[in-house]
Amino acid sequence: MNIKDYFFKTWRYILFFIVVIFIVNINILIDVGITISKDSLLYMNFIILFIGIIFFVYDFYVFKRKNMEIETRIANCDMNDIDIKISREYRGIVEAVDRVNIDNMEKIESLKSEIKEFNDYVTDWVHQIKIPISILEIMSERLEDKTVSKSMRIELKRIDSLVEKVMYISRSGNYSSDFSFESVNIGKIVRDVIKKNRYMFIIKNIEIDLKDMNVEVITDRKWISHIFEIILDNACKYSHEGGKIEIYSDIKDKRVDIHFKDYGEGISISDIGRVFEKGFTGKNGRNRFKSTGMGLYVAKKILNAMGSDIKVESIEGNYCDVIIEISNIAELNIYNN
Repeated sequence: MNIKDYFFKTWRYILFFIVVIFIVNINILIDVGITISKDSLLYMNFIILFIGIIFFVYDFYVFKRKNMEIETRIANCDMNDIDIKISREYRGIVEAVDRVNIDNMEKIESLKSEIKEFNDYVTDWVHQIKIPISILEIMSERLEDKTVSKSMRIELKRIDSLVEKVMYISRSGNYSSDFSFESVNIGKIVRDVIKKNRYMFIIKNIEIDLKDMNVEVITDRKWISHIFEIILDNACKYSHEGGKIEIYSDIKDKRVDIHFKDYGEGISISDIGRVFEKGFTGKNGRNRFKSTGMGLYVAKKILNAMGSDIKVESIEGNYCDVIIEISNIAELNIYNN
């Protein structure tokens, strides 16, 4: 609350005060029965104005302090024992607002409960669906036709990846409660993700150029693995047949930048500023690759929640470089070929 707010609250009283002084001065000047010098009249007006200013300054101080207290308690959701004098004409409005707030809080709690139930259902569904997927993977390995077996394993791995995405997206907005920070080796995490998704690269004959990244960072192992999967899935999807994906790290002060660079479709200038928007697919994703527009959105949201960041550099038709910036370096020991 500033002096402008105070003026709008008290302008009637200030106007009344000025009018009273004006009327008193007029009466003194026109009443022949009152004899007073101009100096005395000016002195009297000065005293009255001085007292009035002192009063309004003090009143403004009380007004500001009270409003600051209310704003602080509202910000802390603590409305107990606030001494607010409400005139009768506004009391009904305040009570109506209180009733609406209580009703809204009940609706919010109900929605939270429904969302939790839905997330629990999705988590249970994911665990249940993984059982037949695992059985099908075992069965595919026993097929005599190795070409069919290989194709089947690739598609099963893709289904498994999509199922995991459903679970991760269902937790949107509640990532932090699931974080478990520890010291992890980035190079090992990347190699594990590549091994897990190797059929995805085999089917497109994509070369993985992985530098020696022996870097320890403080992060969540599960979530950073999922982010690497999202980025590598995109890199593979938008790479040409027989293309190459480079993965390397770059140390800057106390930060490590992890690069995933492919030489495929790239991103247009008009699209690159929107790649982290929810549901944004871009020209290539929309026209050719049936993209959902959720991967990079989810990746950025998770990384930001963990205190890290992600950015994209690209030239359409040339390359796309997705860079993950992690600040929490635990131990540095990197050798780039």
